[in-house]
Amino acid sequence: MQTSVDTLGRSIRLAFALAATTSSALAAESTVGGVLIRLPPPAGFCELSDTDPSDERMLAITSDLVSKSGNKLLGISADCRQLTDWRANRRLLDDYSQYQTSVALMEKPSVEPVKRTCAALRAQGDKLVAEKTTDIKSRVESVLEKVKINEMSFIGVLAEDTAACYGGLIQKLQTEAGTDKTQLTVFAATIVKSKSIFVYRMTVYMTSETVTKTLANLKTDIAALQAANQN
Repeated sequence: MQTSVDTLGRSIRLAFALAATTSSALAAESTVGGVLIRLPPPAGFCELSDTDPSDERMLAITSDLVSKSGNKLLGISADCRQLTDWRANRRLLDDYSQYQTSVALMEKPSVEPVKRTCAALRAQGDKLVAEKTTDIKSRVESVLEKVKINEMSFIGVLAEDTAACYGGLIQKLQTEAGTDKTQLTVFAATIVKSKSIFVYRMTVYMTSETVTKTLANLKTDIAALQAANQN
């Protein structure tokens, strides 16, 4: 159980670090502890490629960041239209998704049910979230009132179902273009073929509906991930 709690804690800290970072995908599938895991991109998303110069530059940065945190990057994809413009240096990426796994757990089958994983994540969240409310809108608004530029706040566990446990983070940052941006990261802890997998969705925060929509999108991503690995 302690290993699970430590891993979830690292995953929260990693999400903090990665939320402001655009990255490069590795593959549409990856091997985790000898098990082949298929990694379908979200609808409307395209994989980043290490054959593209822009993607390749980000690959080295993100892989190093993920490695230092104790996770392994399995794949990244981004909104296809944004990706085309990003590669042409016309914009930054706002909407992208990541697959990761814990290096420490790669060779071990996961024996933690989602319910216990979510309890561990809530325990981690209780150390970070001052406002204890089940209403997502109130929770996010409370966090936004306090978070400053280049700071990030955990908004706690957003949902739990039989497939995954879902959490969220909010960050206010200044982009490379010099503009201010509020970024939402919604992530899920799930199990695929007895392996612990973390899935991240990043987007620009507009209103509390952004959280609801992104959470729904991530649930769809989790369902697609599970379906792709049934056989």
